[in-house]
Amino acid sequence: PPSRMVFSFLQMHLNRLTAGFIPPPPAHGRSSEGWNVLLVHAHPLRDSFSSELARHVTAGLQEGGHTVRTINLYDVKGDGQPFQAALTVDERSRYFSSPNPEDSQDVAPLITELRKADAIVFCYPTWWMGVPAILKGFIDRAFLPGVTFRVPEHGDTPSPLNGLVPGLQNVRKVAAVTTYGAPRYLVALAGDCGNALIARCILPLFHPEATVSWHGFYGMDGAKEKE
Repeated sequence: PPSRMVFSFLQMHLNRLTAGFIPPPPAHGRSSEGWNVLLVHAHPLRDSFSSELARHVTAGLQEGGHTVRTINLYDVKGDGQPFQAALTVDERSRYFSSPNPEDSQDVAPLITELRKADAIVFCYPTWWMGVPAILKGFIDRAFLPGVTFRVPEHGDTPSPLNGLVPGLQNVRKVAAVTTYGAPRYLVALAGDCGNALIARCILPLFHPEATVSWHGFYGMDGAKEKE
């Protein structure tokens, strides 16, 4: 019905404007079946609660008929070695002039995964109100101009949320599954830098109607094991 379409449209935009505080419409965009989902996980301990969350998210998505590809940033090649998070001098010197991802052999396959994804799930612990350094480094090194965005030129229509032209319009849904040591009210008072990064800074690099789902587990420092 037209009224449902209007409500869905408004909810989609409110979801984007509120950084996921308002949930996305339940069936926005293309069919919700058979998505290619990229899960980006960032925790160094295999027996951590965050790692268990990543396993449950993967299992749930697969049970729903989706294909899940995982980038474990602490074991990115399957050899136990973490992703090199620091942007190199060479990469920064040619960041805008010639940011060819093929020149960085560890980054090129990650960009391939980004370009194939219909949806991206970020699973990580919130440390000091922000994302782990390795996840920030992944964004620094893989979210390149000419790949995930372009600086607008004459005739371009940039996103009103960040002023850039989106380059990963294949991505229509973004989700975050994250733990917080502090209770929710303290996170709100201190400022959630992870939410600002994912739901405000990089969300506009995806499809113009991409929505975000935020799943936070708060007060984990004081949680009992059985909780």
